[in-house]
Amino acid sequence: MQRLLGLAFTLILLTNSASAQKIITGKIVDAQTLEPLAAAHIIIKDTYKGTIANADGEFTLRVDTFPSTIVVRYLGYQTKEIELSANHEGPIDFLMEEAFLEMQEITVTGEDPAISIMKEVIRRKQIWRENLQNYTVDAYSRQQLRTDTSIVSITESISQAYWDKELGNREVLKSRRQTANIEGSDNFAGVSYLPNFYDDNLDIVEFDVVGITHPNALKFYNFELVDFSKIDDKVIFEIEVTSKRKLQPLFEGTIYVQDEDYALISVRLKPNSVIVFPPPIQDFNMYYEQQFSNFGGEFWLPVDFRMEGTIEVGVPGLRFPPIGFKQVSKLNDYLVNTELPDSIFTDSDWFKIDSTTINKTDSLFTATVDVVPLSKVELEAYDTLDSTATLEKAFRPKGFLTRFIDMDDDDSDSDVTIRVETSSDGTQTTYRERKEPSAFERLRQNTSIDARFNRVDAIYAGFEHQKRYMDRRLRSRLRLGYSLGYEEVSHGVDVSWWPLKKTRRLALTAGYDFKTETRYNSELFNKEILSTMPLFGYSDYFDYYRVEGVFLGGAYALKGYNRRLNARFKYEEHSSIDYKTSYDLFGSSFVQRFNPAVQEGTLSSISVSYESGEGAEAWGVIGADNIKLSVEQSLKAIGSDWNFTQFNIDIYRRYSTFYQRRFIPNSLDIRINAGTFIGELPVQKNGAIDAALGYFTPFGAFRSKRYVPYEGASFAAIHAEHNFRSTPFEFLGIPNAAKSGISLITFGGIGQTWLPEKQKQFFLSNLGYLPSNAETPHAEVGVSISNIFSLFRIDLAYRIDEPGFYPGVALSRLF
Repeated sequence: MQRLLGLAFTLILLTNSASAQKIITGKIVDAQTLEPLAAAHIIIKDTYKGTIANADGEFTLRVDTFPSTIVVRYLGYQTKEIELSANHEGPIDFLMEEAFLEMQEITVTGEDPAISIMKEVIRRKQIWRENLQNYTVDAYSRQQLRTDTSIVSITESISQAYWDKELGNREVLKSRRQTANIEGSDNFAGVSYLPNFYDDNLDIVEFDVVGITHPNALKFYNFELVDFSKIDDKVIFEIEVTSKRKLQPLFEGTIYVQDEDYALISVRLKPNSVIVFPPPIQDFNMYYEQQFSNFGGEFWLPVDFRMEGTIEVGVPGLRFPPIGFKQVSKLNDYLVNTELPDSIFTDSDWFKIDSTTINKTDSLFTATVDVVPLSKVELEAYDTLDSTATLEKAFRPKGFLTRFIDMDDDDSDSDVTIRVETSSDGTQTTYRERKEPSAFERLRQNTSIDARFNRVDAIYAGFEHQKRYMDRRLRSRLRLGYSLGYEEVSHGVDVSWWPLKKTRRLALTAGYDFKTETRYNSELFNKEILSTMPLFGYSDYFDYYRVEGVFLGGAYALKGYNRRLNARFKYEEHSSIDYKTSYDLFGSSFVQRFNPAVQEGTLSSISVSYESGEGAEAWGVIGADNIKLSVEQSLKAIGSDWNFTQFNIDIYRRYSTFYQRRFIPNSLDIRINAGTFIGELPVQKNGAIDAALGYFTPFGAFRSKRYVPYEGASFAAIHAEHNFRSTPFEFLGIPNAAKSGISLITFGGIGQTWLPEKQKQFFLSNLGYLPSNAETPHAEVGVSISNIFSLFRIDLAYRIDEPGFYPGVALSRLF
């Protein structure tokens, strides 16, 4: 009987609680003007539960127990409370009365009062922050993309956010909704990546910014008391914030500090002029607003986050309309210093999706969580934006370069069919189905052209065709081409297989080639890129020979970022090419050098290489972080005519130096390129230290050595350049220096090559002279101005070992 009574009592309590839960709606306005008070803070008294008003002053709030007292706070107004009973029906409106404060005009004769105020804010923050270990909070976020006239898209999310003093932020997405022109997978609304302006350091679009309550904030910021306001009987200090250090990324704007508690209650800040981006970003103008509350307790926690501004993107000849962005996020129902689930922090992913609730959009958005109501304009956007209102249409660029860009939307493609299905509950689902390509289209997609020009091939024309089988785990490639110079056909075939069913990490390859190869290797340039040199009457970069042989190899992608291990066995016949042409498009009198003979014979070798990173192929446009190590072993015991072991290393590294809090700090870029051997190395296996391509002087090549690289059986070079970015020009006070992206770069390099005596004798007997080599160190220094018209850099190199100046042009170092 007691158990039955206990069960009945429990059911009664549950029933009462469920029936008591209500969604309260209302509006907050100025009592005199009836103007809505956007972002007014609404809380349930003595709890961490609350919300904020939308742009129209409207709010919704879920109340679980009654009676409850609803409290509304707004800067410059008297706090207002309304007690609600379980019988309450209908919306509640708050008519807010201004809180008038009569004080004398501020006169500062010594240290500004804001200095002592902020010292106390920082001191008290350090005390309560020490006791704050973690929290979890319900979050709602809404993002808008807009043009200057209308909303383009809306995305919303409901999530659970977590913060731990040692482990950082995590977020679990519970549900999301968006306008019909946005896919759910493109909905990135959330809060875990948003700043908390009470933090010591804040990540603002990859800038590491010192916070306004950092222990050393007074070294970075000027604080000036400009006005007073009031909330109830408490004075609010209005403090203007400006940057004290003009080369550091910092904030500027206004903050509001509550007297007695010496706590931030609101901020309105924007990044200072240092927080700019290189082209193609032309303008970044963003404001951040945030409110704080202690909810009657010890800790001052974020109530919301609001951001609004525009981004302008463009390059000469291509300009996009200004992209407007607006976000409002609300944090509600904090649990402070509680036990957080271990699973939240088990991996480094800061953002996860709750698969059990992600599709329950309606129930979560209308009943479970307090969302910020949509404004009238936003409601209209939800009604009018359909799947045809794409972002591409809204932000269609202008300029003469648009003719080279395919701006057609996917829906208008001739090979796409749109099919709409309606389910039993009336839900419509849109499917986009791409038509099967024709046989000719498949042939075109799987075939690439191979064309080049040099003094040996003259015009080389060919193609490569590939085909995949077995769910794309087997690939065959066929190559065929013809040289009009020495009148030879090149051809080859290979087959690659990915044998592991659950991964593509392992690949096995076998094949045959009969082709033209370069006599010395360059890690910076290839034959196709260098076609323009002899075609326009300049010296050919490479020497060439013929290779016919078979190969068998494998590659394995190691865990981690872009790391690969390769192994290959090859058996080749090497032969010389006795041909060269001096033809060029302009009919100049320049005579190309002879193509030297190679040491003909059979090469049978095994090679192993390791590669990691990316960026080396970008010629210094972006920072590279690469390493390539290789070893090749040739043995007469396996059919080779030579016994040798060859070692090569090519390393690119970037190191941040000064102003590391910036999105792109000052940086030092280094390239180390070296190789050597043991045994008897044939001349066609030599390495090279790269030279500039005439007046084109990319990073990684000697800028004061033109057209032909230094060749050596052994070689070593180091190239370095330091990018000061725009900071020297900013220091000189040049207007818009940071925004333009103009950069000052200093550079230098030194290198040397070595030819063994047997190779020297071979060259002298066949050529009568030695090829280009650096028997004594080649050394240079120089200076560059980068990001001219967002595209180019101008280099001026000075050669130290043989004095002279060498101007050049290269692509801008953008990142």
